Amino acid sequence: MKVFFPLASLSMALTAAFQPISLHSCGGAVGSRCGSGSVKSKHREYTRHTRPFAPLYSIFTDIESLATKAADTWGIESTLFMEPDIASQIEEQFQDRGDVIAFRVVGGRRRSLPVGSDDASPGEGRRSRFVLMHPDLGLDLATAESEYCTVIRVDNVNVAGSNTFPNALASIGVHLENVGDIVVEDSSTVYLVVDPTVAKQCLRLLSKELMGAGINLSVCEDNEFMPDGEMQEMKLSRILERQMERKKLEQGFVQFG
Repeated sequence: MKVFFPLASLSMALTAAFQPISLHSCGGAVGSRCGSGSVKSKHREYTRHTRPFAPLYSIFTDIESLATKAADTWGIESTLFMEPDIASQIEEQFQDRGDVIAFRVVGGRRRSLPVGSDDASPGEGRRSRFVLMHPDLGLDLATAESEYCTVIRVDNVNVAGSNTFPNALASIGVHLENVGDIVVEDSSTVYLVVDPTVAKQCLRLLSKELMGAGINLSVCEDNEFMPDGEMQEMKLSRILERQMERKKLEQGFVQFG
């Protein structure tokens, strides 16, 4: 099988993992209106394929395998969230592909960063994931984003007094590879993009790891624009980082780099 990704082009600073998600049936909207605190059923079944830690170079065959599977089966495959330097290199590799489409989605109706850029301007998102599919499947970018990115709004949180959101998410068992951007709009309002499969977990547990009176978490509708703000750095404390790495090993979670 031909691999389309030159090894020399990928930085050794890879921080994201890739994990196939097989889509068996399509469903409706991602979530309900902000303030409802509930997530509508997506009527889809995900199959997660995991395997032990692998050398860096195997990421190329993994991505190519996802692309080939999507093209051959007329299915939909997706990666986990990644930093812009890695996503830009992957996006370049798919530009001239005729057998598969790779939509780069960031969530919140924002644009992904231009190739080679690392700083987000208003209306742009940093962390992104790819949704791979056959060109004739008919799925557009907006639908791909709504199906694979859920935006959660957190109100009445004491941002200054709380743990960082990456640490809070890790404390409830959410791996950061399942999280896109975390945007602080003001001192009490935060937006975060997550994989739809962990949205309910966030709604149920995240407030317990934060400080604030009357903290409320809700899922934003697909037509709502995620506001601009300060993006929290996606780093864990050393203790939590070790704990999450241990859990990944125990669960057979895919991790590269």
